[in-house]
Amino acid sequence: MCYLCSAKRKYQFYYIIKAMKKKLCVAAILAASASAAMAGGLLTNTNQNAVFLRNPARDAAIGIADYYSNPAGVAFLDKGFHLSLSWQAAFQKRQINSTAPFYQFNTANPSTERFFEGVTNAPVIPSFQAAYVFNEKWSVNAQFAVGGGGGACEFDNGLPMFEQLLGGQLASGINSATNPTGSPLYSYSLNQNLTGTSYFYGVQVGTTYKVTDNVSVFGGVRGVIARGGYEGSITGFKVNGIDAKNYSAGFAQSSAQAAAAAQQYAAAGDLANAKKYADMATQAGTVALMTSEDLVLDCSQSGFGITPILGVDWNLGKLNLAAKYEFKTKINMENDSKNSANVDAAFDAYKNGAKVRSDIPALLTVGAQSSLLDNLRLMGGFHYWWDKKAKGSATNVEKNTWEVTYGAEFDVNNWLTISAGGQTTRINQGEGLADTNFSTSSNTLALGATFRLSKMVNLNAGYMHTFYDDVQMSRGGGIVDTYTRKNDAVGVSVDLKF
Repeated sequence: MCYLCSAKRKYQFYYIIKAMKKKLCVAAILAASASAAMAGGLLTNTNQNAVFLRNPARDAAIGIADYYSNPAGVAFLDKGFHLSLSWQAAFQKRQINSTAPFYQFNTANPSTERFFEGVTNAPVIPSFQAAYVFNEKWSVNAQFAVGGGGGACEFDNGLPMFEQLLGGQLASGINSATNPTGSPLYSYSLNQNLTGTSYFYGVQVGTTYKVTDNVSVFGGVRGVIARGGYEGSITGFKVNGIDAKNYSAGFAQSSAQAAAAAQQYAAAGDLANAKKYADMATQAGTVALMTSEDLVLDCSQSGFGITPILGVDWNLGKLNLAAKYEFKTKINMENDSKNSANVDAAFDAYKNGAKVRSDIPALLTVGAQSSLLDNLRLMGGFHYWWDKKAKGSATNVEKNTWEVTYGAEFDVNNWLTISAGGQTTRINQGEGLADTNFSTSSNTLALGATFRLSKMVNLNAGYMHTFYDDVQMSRGGGIVDTYTRKNDAVGVSVDLKF
């Protein structure tokens, strides 16, 4: 039997496969950032020392722990060697609440609503910052930190996009093509799971120079080592109680019959019908391949990029002003894959040896710190990412990301400083918001303390909680996906002076 012999069924499958390829390719492009950074633009983590957890407004702070936020400020440290060793732990949940009318046909869970949750536990996030101040003019400095990603995100029950494609579109299309009565009622079932990993390690080196007693500049470069990938599977896919593998041979036969018809029409000079049946052959062949075996995704990705960085600090005593600019980081992630054949056929960007762009966007930061009293400091900052010009990490980004930071520090006595602050981040991924990669606007609160154990040793401790906005996306056909996240982080760092 030819499953695609009518024009109606032919075009129904045409749009099914077209939608499938489009959605899956988008997912593949987004593969580089399965686990999210704590804050910032696409693939960017602005938190690279535990001192950030007690007060995120670090853009004009002067200290070895603030090297990432204000590298030019290192020039104003005392002569000698400075080192900060930091440990953090982050715990994040990604939640997707999805509704669709066809979910009710899932035999295991016949409801129109689904809840998907991804869990990321990163118990050890290390970093260090170091600088040697030679004299009044020069210093050299370095840093290692996790600049993006930071863990593995596990979706034990998969993602809604896969059930929407297989259960909602492909299962419905198989039912329509194989059911002679044309009944719209059908049933399906499937098992799915997915784990995504993402680590962007940054190794930074640079130097500072005092132009005047009050103004310093910084120039440096960061090498970004990117590691990530996906592991997952979709098994037990059944349509109308029948294993989908049992449909594969029928669609393969239909594909062969349509291909033969296309050749006959082409030989007769009927190019219109030749194209029609060639398209039918491709569509039927795609369905045959997708149902021929379980879908197994096993893709590791790696890449490397370089980030030039410039900074300036203007120290006016009780008022300090600073700015930093990071150039866009171009990163090509190369795949090392061991996927099933149907995954390679449908997901071009997961194929072994394929390269996927995962650029880190350019970043501008400005900040100010004011000492209103000898024991009280107020600080604030502004960050702006050019997400729209970064290729590969998301598609159809409508607006660039920006955020503001604010905080205060109070010296209780000569050995204790308490601090608190916050961060407001505004993100708009637009149509780039997808199951595999989504960030939403958020508000963050932080608090902590610094303990001056001696003239040479400071201990920082902090806690941060982020409140994310719910973002609702309408996918058409009654499908509505609502995205949100939860994030907590704790950490300690030790600052040493020699």
